[in-house]
Amino acid sequence: MIEVDGAHHYGTKSPTSADGHTTYTASPKLYSEMVAEDRRLRLAGYEIYCFGGWELTRPDSPQLISNFFTELLTRHKKPTP
Repeated sequence: MIEVDGAHHYGTKSPTSADGHTTYTASPKLYSEMVAEDRRLRLAGYEIYCFGGWELTRPDSPQLISNFFTELLTRHKKPTP
């Protein structure tokens, strides 16, 4: 399983600022729910690979993703593209 985590996974939405920006406040409850689900899936036999949303907006994100999948395929002995 591959998951992309955004602030909504671990924080509660704060009121939108006057300039239109939305922020989140870290929530231990939401974080606990997220990691409990992660544990449940792992115990069910799934491999979990999480990406933070910020990682996928960086200029080097295509290379980051390519490197990840190359390593993942190598780990499972699958031919790379």
